[in-house]
Amino acid sequence: FRIAEDGIGNCPRVPILQMREKLDTGGGGGGGGGETNQEDAPPAEENPLMNAISKPTKETEKGAQDATDEQPKNLFSEQGTLEGQLALLAGADLRVRLTEQLVRGQTECMVCLERVKQHQPTWNCLNCFQVFHLNCIKKWAKTARTESGGWRCPGCQAVSPKTPNEYRCFCRKQQNPEWKRNEGLVPHSCGEVCGRKRGEPCPHTCVELCHAGPCPGCTATILATCPCGKEKMRMKCGEQFTCESICEKMLNCGVHKCRDQCHQGPCYDCLEVVNQACFCGKSVRD
Repeated sequence: FRIAEDGIGNCPRVPILQMREKLDTGGGGGGGGGETNQEDAPPAEENPLMNAISKPTKETEKGAQDATDEQPKNLFSEQGTLEGQLALLAGADLRVRLTEQLVRGQTECMVCLERVKQHQPTWNCLNCFQVFHLNCIKKWAKTARTESGGWRCPGCQAVSPKTPNEYRCFCRKQQNPEWKRNEGLVPHSCGEVCGRKRGEPCPHTCVELCHAGPCPGCTATILATCPCGKEKMRMKCGEQFTCESICEKMLNCGVHKCRDQCHQGPCYDCLEVVNQACFCGKSVRD
């Protein structure tokens, strides 16, 4: 310590003085001061820094692994993969939001910017699924005409050929639907099965009750055939599969067959080289 205080040698002055101050503040002699500091120090479990850098135990690692391996739940069936959940999330959120707003009378007409009440006649776009006052959309259709004679939706600019002049339910089956509040129906719904077509490649119709927003995805299972027609498999509607067999479909030449493995889409053009003779048979070429 004397050397450090006198600044002799390469030993730094300040760190040594700090060490002396720490030893002196322990109280008593060197041995007693050390024991007192250990008794006054907080236990290791209560030290935030130690807790932050402490290694996880086997139980913690096992719990974290189980939480990571747990599959995400589907929005409706409470099972499935993350991709399936994300595919349904957008349409489901739109249906839930529209239903809630219609029941509370909080849907906003994009033409007049007023609330759409439960008893007011409405028209809904089948492309963007927005709900408008029937009188407002009639006025809008007269001003938003296209060169083809149709009119553009104020929500998505989709062109409709005819101007709406009737108040119908969401599935278009019933005219002037009555809101049956006590039956728990959504305003402007007829309460019957929707029955709207989902479009290709699904041949099935919607089985939900007449509803606002897009129809949910098809949940039917069908006996699907692979593109080459050699194998069949029962799977969810809209899904496709390919077998491991050779395609063997006739190529565009009408002579040779496709030698690729079973595949989606059309086969390639024939690339086979053949000998071609002239009409008299005297000359041959590839």
